[in-house]
Amino acid sequence: MKLDHDLVRCVLLAIEASENITGINEDELLGYLEKHGSYNDRNSIAYTVSKLKEANFITGNVRWANNSPAWIVAGNLTYEGHKFLDNIRDDKVWKDTKTILSRFSSVSLSFVSSVASNVISQLIQKQLGFN
Repeated sequence: MKLDHDLVRCVLLAIEASENITGINEDELLGYLEKHGSYNDRNSIAYTVSKLKEANFITGNVRWANNSPAWIVAGNLTYEGHKFLDNIRDDKVWKDTKTILSRFSSVSLSFVSSVASNVISQLIQKQLGFN
């Protein structure tokens, strides 16, 4: 299954937006994704949550039964998750980052973060009049 970077970003934003101290629950996550136009099928969401857990971006977990997600608990952001989200949160940075990344067939999340960081640096330089 392909990791959808837009869905990754939206899941992280949903977790950050949650006021639940124990972490976002499945209903809240699915509601956020639907409201923000990023609702995919539960399998894609579960896959994304699983990969974000593997990347140590979130504390959540997915329980599987009969080859489908029984429940999806995204949990909270880890420090690594906060660092990654800080690079891709801004809509303009995300749009510019996606434009650059569209030239490649696939890229890792660490590369996404690196490109976003470079986009931020360029925007700062432009604002300070260095370009």
